[in-house]
Amino acid sequence: MYIKKVTLNNFRNYKNQEIDFGDNVNIIYGDNAVGKTNIIESIFLCAYRKIF
Repeated sequence: MYIKKVTLNNFRNYKNQEIDFGDNVNIIYGDNAVGKTNIIESIFLCAYRKIF
């Protein structure tokens, strides 16, 4: 499965966020406590229908 776009609405600390992914390797980076893991959790939730 390839993910091209993730749209988050009222998920954890994101009120309304749209994230576009490229065709190759994508790197999620940022300061501590800004929501990097929340992006990964939202993808996991859509794939497995449960929180890790």
